[in-house]
Amino acid sequence: MSAESTRMGPGGKWVSRHPGLVLGIGFLFAVLATASAMKLELRTAFSELLPSNDPGVVAMQKTQKRMGDMSLLLVGIHSPDPDANIRYAEAITKRIHELPRDLAALATYHVRDVRDFFEANKWLYVGETELEDIRDRLRKEISRRKNPLFVDLGGDDEPIDQMQKRITGDDRLGDRFPDGLFATKDKSYLWIATLPPGGLFVEHAGEGLWGAINKILKDDPPSRYHPQMTVQLGGPVATAIASRKAVEDDIFLVTLTCLSIVAVSLVLYFRTIWALILITTPALVGTIMAFAVAEFAFGYLNSSTAFLGSIIIGNGINYAIVLTSRYQEERTRGISSASAMSAAINGTWKATGVASLSASAAYASLMVTSFRGFYQFGLMAAAGAFFCWISTYALLPAILEMGNQTAARFRKPSPTTPTRRTAEPSTGRPPLRIDGLGWLASRHFRPLLVVFGLITAASAVGATHFLRDPFEYDFRKLNTNVGSSEQAKQFGQNVDKLFGRWPSPTVILADELSEVEAIRDTIRKQDKQGAIVDQQHREVIGQITTIWDLLPGPPDVQARKLATLAQIRKLAHDPALEVLNETERAQLSKVDPPTTLRVLQPMDLPPIARRPFTEVDGSVGKVVLIYPVEERLSVWQGKDLLQIASVIQELKLPSGKVLETSGSAVVFGSMIRSILKDGPIATLASLFSVLLLVMLMIRPVRAGLMAAITLLVGVLWMVGAAGWAGVHVTFLNFIALPITFGIAAEYALNVVTRYRQDHDIIKAVTSTGAAVALCSWTTIVGYGSLLAAKNQALRGFGLMAILGEVACLTAAIMALPVALRWWASRGKA
Repeated sequence: MSAESTRMGPGGKWVSRHPGLVLGIGFLFAVLATASAMKLELRTAFSELLPSNDPGVVAMQKTQKRMGDMSLLLVGIHSPDPDANIRYAEAITKRIHELPRDLAALATYHVRDVRDFFEANKWLYVGETELEDIRDRLRKEISRRKNPLFVDLGGDDEPIDQMQKRITGDDRLGDRFPDGLFATKDKSYLWIATLPPGGLFVEHAGEGLWGAINKILKDDPPSRYHPQMTVQLGGPVATAIASRKAVEDDIFLVTLTCLSIVAVSLVLYFRTIWALILITTPALVGTIMAFAVAEFAFGYLNSSTAFLGSIIIGNGINYAIVLTSRYQEERTRGISSASAMSAAINGTWKATGVASLSASAAYASLMVTSFRGFYQFGLMAAAGAFFCWISTYALLPAILEMGNQTAARFRKPSPTTPTRRTAEPSTGRPPLRIDGLGWLASRHFRPLLVVFGLITAASAVGATHFLRDPFEYDFRKLNTNVGSSEQAKQFGQNVDKLFGRWPSPTVILADELSEVEAIRDTIRKQDKQGAIVDQQHREVIGQITTIWDLLPGPPDVQARKLATLAQIRKLAHDPALEVLNETERAQLSKVDPPTTLRVLQPMDLPPIARRPFTEVDGSVGKVVLIYPVEERLSVWQGKDLLQIASVIQELKLPSGKVLETSGSAVVFGSMIRSILKDGPIATLASLFSVLLLVMLMIRPVRAGLMAAITLLVGVLWMVGAAGWAGVHVTFLNFIALPITFGIAAEYALNVVTRYRQDHDIIKAVTSTGAAVALCSWTTIVGYGSLLAAKNQALRGFGLMAILGEVACLTAAIMALPVALRWWASRGKA
């Protein structure tokens, strides 16, 4: 061991002299960072991942300020006794009405007031053409009564009872709600529809109402009304709360799983619990600091950054593993603890430092994009890699020195006590080695070289998969799997039958009430234009509903109807009809419009009918509700959403005014376009920055070149394997590609640096390669813990990252040694 290798730098000497002060400073930073990180809130909406200046996001923010929430929270009641169901619904609805207005904006189990409204104004809901036909029929009847010689050349006369049927018309509620109830036909299932207050898409929307209703159900259980009665909460609010709860549970489960497996792995590798304290402390401090940075930078966690705890720990622990492994290796040679730590620091700091910078650069490359999901992930992960490295080389030596000093105080001096050099406590037996791997690389390098060459060629072919159609458009593979009972599934199926497939429409807000019909016409026009260029030549917009669809039409239409109704009323009372018999008079009374009819305004509608068209400030009518077609289209299919978004995102009204709109289709469309645009930018930025760091900071250039080539080979294997497996890019698993550049650089750099120090590739593999393998394992655990998550996008990210880990580790501790061994066999230095 040379004096150079054991000479401690000024920083190391200061740490060894003041370990308590260093640990105190580290503890203070950890406490402050923890206090800051605990302020973070979780936001799970997809919109939190999108660029804040995206037109769809900007439009959505405007909509949020104006529009109340329309996400239903349904209280489903089921029993074989319809009367018991109705009694319980009445009781629960009454209790909900007693809740504060900041919890429940509306609650009802029926639409009887809506039916009564339609019945009272049924004459106004008859079409203009039909009213004119009725008027003309009455005129003919009067002419026939007045003039026996009258000849009608217009064809068969319509009986008066048929006129009455035309007046009654179709059920305005589509015969969907038996007796006006939110119930199935047999009334064995009955629902109470409730609406929370607040703006559209608001985080935590409906959670207060959810909790209040659960308490009501607990205080007044359904078993009081029928022994077989059950209750199930459902609807969009219930789904959102369940998904959010699943994410929160996943965070706890993923982090706990990661920490547990990493702890066991470290103890088994280093064969001492003392090493566990040495290694985990810096990683935990660095991870907490990363979350404190998130609180300072943006103040919340999104669905991608919420799980960074396990990932940062799994990656950030690598530096401490390499340093501790090298320290233990030096201690087995019989040198003092101080000298061993000095040698370990001098032998690893540069490689791990460059690896840390490479990982930080790879993560930070995500920040060059406008996609907030990428930007925030990159900032936190880059900060975590940096702080983990700083903490490792500051806290780990201080912890070790403090432990040595404490042990020395309790060690009783005796004449037989060896010198200080041999009396210092060891951190355990020598770390595990992988001698078999070194033997394999040394003895069978030629066939292995052929195998790795074939793998590389096959990977290049597999990578072409991502040149065709790389993105995952089936969002059913990305959502959260929320387990549900058979009872919940049965409730859900009946809800779909009652309320239809599209309970949550896209909302478009007009600036003036007069614009709503122009918006409807523009959407129809743009939908037809889109169908011309669509490969399937299909229109994607189904029902478009405005306030005038619930009313008998705009005021001018109603005025024309009232004029026609006045004519009908006058004809119905014509003296010529006095000769009718009693039966005919009874029929005629059914086509006699009441005198109370008037032009109806939006505020005349019952509360539940006008609620979807009511804004936060109380204004009614400037809302247009858009529903997709129900056939040959899925809201889980990204390509369908892109086509919907292309129709409704930008509306060019006949007046020349342009409206920017939002909605789930526009938000998802924005996400897809953003990833397709920003993804290649992040990948190239990551690759360029990592390669530049490696080539500039590793000397000689040949060593940097070896690490760079190993990096590229590992990434190619990863991409090729994913291509052959048919993996598609998502908003989460794509992150695995740029960050893998940093991982690949770290493993290759550690092996190459050890090889340059000892000029023995086999020794580099069996010693440092073992530590690198443990680093990879802990990182795999960090990513692998995501496989326990209910969110399928997170599981996909974990699988992709694990694939990158295996590929890059194999390239570093197998392909690189084999290539160097082959090169040496040719007589090359």
